[in-house]
Order: sequence, then C-alpha cells, then structure tokens
Amino acid sequence: MKKMFSSFFHFIASVILAAGAAGYWYIAGDITVEAASEIFLGVFLAASPLPFIVSRMLIALRIKRRLRDSAIVCSRMGALTELLHVDTIAFNRNGTLTEGNVFISALVPEGMTQGSLLALAASAEREATHPYAHALYDTAVQRGLHLQRHSAAHETESFGVEALIARTPVRVGKKEWLQEENIEISASLLTRADQLATSGQTPLFVSSSKYARGIIAVRDDLRMEAKRALNALRQRGLSLVLLTGETKRLANATGKELHIADVRSDLTEMDKAREIRLLQSRGAIVAMVGDPIADQAALRTADIGIGCPSTLVKPPAEAAAEETETDPLRAELLKGPDGTAAAAEVVEPLIPPEDAAYFEAQTRRNQGKIENYVPDIALDSVGLPRLVTLLDAGEAARVRARQNTWLTALFIALCTPTAAGVLPLFDGPLPYPWVAGALAAVVGIQTVNALRK
Repeated sequence: MKKMFSSFFHFIASVILAAGAAGYWYIAGDITVEAASEIFLGVFLAASPLPFIVSRMLIALRIKRRLRDSAIVCSRMGALTELLHVDTIAFNRNGTLTEGNVFISALVPEGMTQGSLLALAASAEREATHPYAHALYDTAVQRGLHLQRHSAAHETESFGVEALIARTPVRVGKKEWLQEENIEISASLLTRADQLATSGQTPLFVSSSKYARGIIAVRDDLRMEAKRALNALRQRGLSLVLLTGETKRLANATGKELHIADVRSDLTEMDKAREIRLLQSRGAIVAMVGDPIADQAALRTADIGIGCPSTLVKPPAEAAAEETETDPLRAELLKGPDGTAAAAEVVEPLIPPEDAAYFEAQTRRNQGKIENYVPDIALDSVGLPRLVTLLDAGEAARVRARQNTWLTALFIALCTPTAAGVLPLFDGPLPYPWVAGALAAVVGIQTVNALRK
C-alpha cells in the first residue's frame, strides 16, 4: 500500500513538473500549443514513476521464476517484495514447528488404572476439536475402552474441555485452568507435570469432581527441518518469536531447543494477534508463519501472513501407520487381558455412529474457515525450508533491484532537466521521441538485468 501511494504522488509530481515546463516555454519561448504539448510529454516521460513500477514488478517476477519448481502460492504479489523488508518472524508451534504426529507419551494415574484414566479423559474429549483430543479418543477406541456418554460438554480454547459424565464434572486440560476451578492437585502430580513439560511433553490433567485423577502426557516432536530452517533465518539477521498456546514450561523448553529467545506462551488465537500488534507498535515489520486454520487472526494482523501447511490433519491411514511407529504406549495399550498382543480385529464403536462422526463435522468446519481466509503466501508441503528458499530468492532479487533503482535515478536526473530545456545540451528541450527511446532502453536494461541468471 505504501508503494502504491508513493507511485501515485510521484505520478502527480511528474504531471505538475511537465505542466510547469510546458507552460514556461509556451509563454517565454512563444511556441505553439503542439510544441508545448511535446515538451509536456517529454518531461512527463522522463520524470514518470514507470521505471520504478517496472522494477518492483520485475523483482516479484524474478522471485516467482526462481520458485517455479515449488508449489508456493502467492495470493498477493506485492507480498514477495514486502517480504524483503521483514525483520521479525513469528511462529506458531503445533503443526508448524512440530511433526504433527500427536501421540500419548505417558499415563500417570492417581487412584485408578491407566485404562480408567484414559477412558475418563476420552469420554470427556470425544467431541472436542483439538488434535490432543483426537489423540486421546483414537487411542481409547483402539484399546477398546468403555467410553461413557457425557452432557453439557464445553471446550475452552487453549485451556481444555469440561463435560458432565454420570452427573460428575470431568475436566481435561491445563494445570492453571483446573486450579482456577479449585481442583485439588497433589504435589506428586504437580512435580511429575513439571518433569514432563521440561522434557518436551504436554501434561494434560484429568479431574473428576474436585480432585485430579492423573496426568495424560501427549507429545508432538519438533521437526528436524524446522530446526535447520530457523538457524538459517537467524543467520540472516531476522528476529524470531514463538507464539504458542502451550504452557510456559513447555514453550520455554521448545524455545531453548530451537534457540528462540522471545517465547510467549499460554496464548489464544486472539492473544497471538495482540502480541503481533505489540511487536508492530515497536517498529517491527512482522511476518507470521502459522496454520491457516488455527492462526487466522494472527496471520491477518501480521504485515505478511504466511500459511504453513498443518501436519496435524492427516488421512486416517497415514496417521495410523505413523502412530504405529512412534507411539511408545501403543503396544502396551493394545495388549489383551492376558498381557499378550491383541489380535487384529475390527473394534466396534462404543459410542453411537452419529456421535463418532464429529471428525467429519470438524473437517467441514475447517474447510469453511479456510474459505474465509487465504494467507498472503502459502508454503508447500516442504514447509519452513521453503521459506528460507523464498528469502534467498528475494535477497538475490534485492541486489538486482538496487542496481535498477540507481539506473532509474540516473535516467531521471539526466533526462528530466534535458527534456525541460534546463540543461543546454540541445538548442531547446530534448525532443520527446528521444526521451521515449531512452525510457524504452532503460526499461529494457532493467528487464535483462532482473531476469538474468
């Protein structure tokens, strides 16, 4: 937008300058209207913002050409050039920096068995939309656990789920949320939760009535390619910020592993947008990289919204295959009563099919949400490493853009006064066909310089 206003005022200045030069020669030089019109046209062409506009277009074209083998989608071409001015990049954690393969990593019951703890949590979470809820529900169904019906279920963003099971309130979520609800949590559970969070796991507290019944830890490991990409961005002088809804301890552990000093935790979607506005108020030019579904508010608020394809939504077959390889508790949870591995069989749904269809309903809701927003730049399946490639392509284009800018400035500095008759290189103003030819030559040189390898 700033570029548009700059070009507009440059255009107005060119018209005023051309009109002034033509008026002067018409009055002082006693020339005809046709001759004055030619002077106007010559000065306008010499002082016009056309070379600058062409230069910016060529930058975007060069970047797009360098990325033609990728599936990056740019909904706003100006974002490619604006990306060159970004000094701060904010990231969401889950699905962006992580593998997106959420699995149960630990079960810590208190006063009940592991299976009972998992069944209680899955019963409360069975209609929740968060990926953690999906992991709990899927594992419980695969284990063949008995899931109870619930009523008055309510999901609080970034905190957890509350449901009424057998007339007893059951909560699954963050420690802070349960403590605000006056849930009694033992010291041993609190200590164990800190240990889990420090090791990169997310502890979900499960309570029944007014007492915490245990912890279910879920894990979503960081992507190796994300680590390398962040190091590359840091080497390029960019400031990195982590915006996540995870707890402070887990967020700090993630920041330490990724070498991100600025970590902001326990954030809702709107909180992330607020933090971006705070960065902008301090003069930062911010690009937000996040899930186009879950981080729409933050992506809209940032100067440039970059959608990173979420790895949290996967085809069921693919998710099941990967879970088999990575979930350390899967083998234990799938054991039969005699301690041996259960035979492969089709597990009948323990809840009505209409209730189990919430996954399909969530997919439809997500699709509707995507239709309402398209990020400025959408990365392909490669993810964050593609952002590094995009910035490298932009940096190479920036060098050519600087060269084209100096060429344009030299053209305007020489041709404008000559076309106005200020410089006595000719007997009077430079004829407009000469100016037009010089302008065409400058644009041609810009094009060759911008697109050459």
